Amino acid sequence: MQIVKSRIVTQLKKISWLAPATCLTGCSLSPAIPVIGAYYPSWLFCIIVGVILTLITRRVILRRYPALAYTGIVYTALFALYAMLFWLIFF
Repeated sequence: MQIVKSRIVTQLKKISWLAPATCLTGCSLSPAIPVIGAYYPSWLFCIIVGVILTLITRRVILRRYPALAYTGIVYTALFALYAMLFWLIFF
């Protein structure tokens, strides 16, 4: 039983330097975009672009497949895909 405790303690000591490092990650600049003097968070623009691209895709899908099943899941997944891809590409 003592061997197990000492292994756990030694592993915790090895990774104990990670705790202060995680507190320092908030010191960078915030991802904000200035628009006419006001700063807006970049995730807001990603949401707007995701909604617009989803609506455009919806029009294309409805032309080809007017009776699409599981529309709520499909459009939610498309919105998440577009918003995250926009964030990945531009930020």
